[in-house]
Amino acid sequence: MRKILPQKGIACSFGGPFAQCPPAVAVEDFWRLMCCLHLCLVEIAELSDKSAMLFLSKIAKAILDFALPERCPACGDITPDSNSFCAICWPKIRFLNPPWCAGCAAPFAYEQPEGTLCPDCLATPPRHDGIRAAVAYDTTSRQIALRLKYGGKIGMAKLIARHLVRHLPDDRNNIIVTPVPLHWTRLWSRSFNQSALIGRELARLGEMEYCADLLKRTRRTPSLRGLSSKERRKVVGSAFSANPARTPQISGARILLIDDVLTTGATSNGCIRVLKKSGASWVQLFCWARALRGEALPEYVSDILPT
Repeated sequence: MRKILPQKGIACSFGGPFAQCPPAVAVEDFWRLMCCLHLCLVEIAELSDKSAMLFLSKIAKAILDFALPERCPACGDITPDSNSFCAICWPKIRFLNPPWCAGCAAPFAYEQPEGTLCPDCLATPPRHDGIRAAVAYDTTSRQIALRLKYGGKIGMAKLIARHLVRHLPDDRNNIIVTPVPLHWTRLWSRSFNQSALIGRELARLGEMEYCADLLKRTRRTPSLRGLSSKERRKVVGSAFSANPARTPQISGARILLIDDVLTTGATSNGCIRVLKKSGASWVQLFCWARALRGEALPEYVSDILPT
């Protein structure tokens, strides 16, 4: 008989903690059960009994939800719905919406006439045609970016894309979605580009064209930790180039540039400069979270900056 180890604080539907097998044993039993269910589903499918097939599918989903419950993307606590935030994290997230600057989409404290620019955009007009971020960058939203970028939780890309859909323009003709590229060495070590995952899902949801390689990262940049905005611009200013094979595609196109986090804007500005120089008629930056001027950034923000 297997030894059952009580685990404190594991909730169940009966209202109290319950004993649970050691993790390795539980996983082994779970996969055995799923294999049995799979064989049953295959056999029923061959008999074309769709009602029974649907019934067993519901059973399999219930078992999967029980064994691997949905969790809050920010803190990891169990939640009732897929990719939904828990009751503690939800109030902490600051979703960004109008009224905002017509240039950089920095939030205004109160309603402004359409087309109003913030002081910074009046003083220095931006290269881009707008910024759209789902949330303000803070400790909670930072966790989502870290889980995606360094934790390998690639499902977070779908969560981010779903929150960005509401900012898509109504007219999506001739729009191409493209990510901020990674240098091949970082792509090799990480095995994925987090911005590309977000961009592909956003293009699918918005029924737009997606192109992963409009831009190329020609130089691997060092860590931006501790550098000023001017120094960061200098470091990444010449790190990007247009893909020669895609230059005809860029000319005259409207581009949605995808990044995960916007802090100083040095990286995205380098990409936008190249796209505009290559003939793009309109470039808008979409990102999960953006740092707002005048607000303190979370500690260790530089952990996210190298892209």
